[in-house]
Amino acid sequence: MVLTIFFDLSRIASLGVILYLTMDVIIQWGVFRHLRGTINLNPAIILTAIVIDVVVLGAFLITKAQSDMLIIYASIIVIGVIFLSEKVFLRRVKGSS
Repeated sequence: MVLTIFFDLSRIASLGVILYLTMDVIIQWGVFRHLRGTINLNPAIILTAIVIDVVVLGAFLITKAQSDMLIIYASIIVIGVIFLSEKVFLRRVKGSS
């Protein structure tokens, strides 16, 4: 609801693209780094996917920087809030066990 108050649909979609591609790169890097020895994966496929995601994200960010910096700022803020929330959550979970 908050997004619909401040942004139109194209801005919400742009925010989703940035957040999704960022999340995709982070998850793929985590799989490559932590699970490559425990599951049967082809590292070339994972690394290729990361490179393609980074190229697409970079091109999208350059395009958005030329037309709508507010989306980039909003994305940085949302990513920061997610990381801080995750850090607080993990500290509480580790502290309670």
